[in-house]
Amino acid sequence: MSKYDELIPFIIENIGGAQNVISANHCATRLRLKLNDTSKLNEDKLKNNALIMGTVKRENEVQLIIGPDVPEVYSLFSRKLEGVEAIAQEGPKQKRNLKSYGTMIVDFISGTFVPVLPILVAAGLVSAVLNILVTFFGVSGESGTYIVLNAVNNAGFYFLPVYIGYSAANKIGINGMMGMFLGAILVHSSIDGAEGLTFFNLSVPTMAYNTTTIPVIFGVLFMALLDKGADKVIPQSIKYFLKPLIVILITVPVTLILLGPLGNVVGGYIANGLGFLFDKMGWFSVGILGALTPLLVMTGTNQALFSLVFAMMGDYGYDAFVLPAMLAANVAVGAAALAISTQEKNTQKRSLALSAGITGVMGITEPAVFGVMINYKSAFAGIISGGAVGGILAGLVSLKQYAVVSPGIAAIPTYIPTDGSGLNSNFWLSILVVAVSVTVSFVVTVFLEKRSIQKQKLQKADEAIKILSPVQGTILPIEEVKDPMFSGKMMGDGLAIIPAEGKVISPIDGYVIMTTPTKHAIGLRGENGVEILIHIGIDTVNLNGEGYELLVGDNQYVHSGDPLIHFDIQGILDKGYDLTTPVIVTNFSEHETFAKTVQKEAGMKDYLFSVN
Repeated sequence: MSKYDELIPFIIENIGGAQNVISANHCATRLRLKLNDTSKLNEDKLKNNALIMGTVKRENEVQLIIGPDVPEVYSLFSRKLEGVEAIAQEGPKQKRNLKSYGTMIVDFISGTFVPVLPILVAAGLVSAVLNILVTFFGVSGESGTYIVLNAVNNAGFYFLPVYIGYSAANKIGINGMMGMFLGAILVHSSIDGAEGLTFFNLSVPTMAYNTTTIPVIFGVLFMALLDKGADKVIPQSIKYFLKPLIVILITVPVTLILLGPLGNVVGGYIANGLGFLFDKMGWFSVGILGALTPLLVMTGTNQALFSLVFAMMGDYGYDAFVLPAMLAANVAVGAAALAISTQEKNTQKRSLALSAGITGVMGITEPAVFGVMINYKSAFAGIISGGAVGGILAGLVSLKQYAVVSPGIAAIPTYIPTDGSGLNSNFWLSILVVAVSVTVSFVVTVFLEKRSIQKQKLQKADEAIKILSPVQGTILPIEEVKDPMFSGKMMGDGLAIIPAEGKVISPIDGYVIMTTPTKHAIGLRGENGVEILIHIGIDTVNLNGEGYELLVGDNQYVHSGDPLIHFDIQGILDKGYDLTTPVIVTNFSEHETFAKTVQKEAGMKDYLFSVN
């Protein structure tokens, strides 16, 4: 029996029931649920479950932070949803502005590509290994080893529309299998690159769909409109078989005739525009392309640039524009991902950034683009900076690549001239371009990410509850309290005070949630749910209340500074008791204590520590 078996009914109960779920998806650590009516969501209860690390709510989507076990939770959750029809209803209308639309678009892109990352990471790493084997170990392109590894790599990228179709459909809230079906149709041998194809006498433009992303995404978005429209007009009794038939019969020709070619036209305009830039701006255009390449990879329109590559190869025997720019861009992408891996504290995200970074500097950037660049503003800035600076350098020195290989460290041998002249300045300049691009990208990313982390900490501190000193006296680290229950933080984290005055006041606004007959301890709960225990003395429970006067009762609301307890300091000390008073957060698994005071002495209502 899984430890998550009881979690699934709990989640369903607190999101308004299974019928309130439009769609379910997951990324590396989060279960993402789109809801019809978010007013039925009980976010507080979800947050308080020990198996849910936190929640994030965006528009009509709630994200439950589970951790690395999220695939297991998603699987169990999906089984519970099987056969359950979502109630077609509109939740409360929310006003949208430009920022909310931008957030929605970024969330859709991220939610579509993140689930595909394991495939891209695996295929990319295999490609990097293959490049090294061929370049440095002489593995033949005819060998079985090469054929098998090349198939693994090709399958990862060739069938990208299939994976993206499934993921995009899930993200937008329709049947993922239908999105996968559309992707499979696009890469089918009779469709992909087919010439002279017609549909009811309408000409179908010739287009290669493998490795692309925009056509299938456009197709899935159109499919979603049809799906929702079909739900409203097709009777329930025949919907099961009629809806998918109608949706796919309309989506496929529209995608092939209009939406797919639209993506191709976008790519063509980009290629023509960049060709014009190279003619008019020379070396500087290499820097522009170095900055733009990661964005082209993200949309799949980078494939359109290879017409320029082949044209230059045919005319000159080398490419001094596209591939050198991509070299700067690719290693910049990898360097930024590696930089994030040095700053990220989350183990899962750090591991993803590390593997994507290694793949990126080798020349395969999709894992880093979709897994890191679109999720970290600092990485995005680092990549653009590194690609631009490295590209400008490549343009200034007229760097030339003599073979069409995905540019990266593994492709450095392709910067050796093919005329048999051996190593020359071009080879060493390629290494210089790599070094400059990596350095700029890494340094910019680390600098901006540190600033971002610091900004988040400051924001966290601003939002935190300030715990004031309830007692006047000398501050003592909790680890130095002469009671292992407190010093070992078994009950919570905080600080301790050796009191100089026999008076305890409330350190927060909140409710009294615990008093004792012995009056030596009191518990409070603040408005953000933080629970504070003030324990006056060590083993003072044995006094049975002697020397203590309790001034408040259970469930009483108190303000910061209100008196809680009076106690006889001298009388208790004369009986041989240690009056060290721990002030701790008892539900520390739900909160975080940080920014403890560095003062040695505390007056009443002085700052003690913060709780988020």
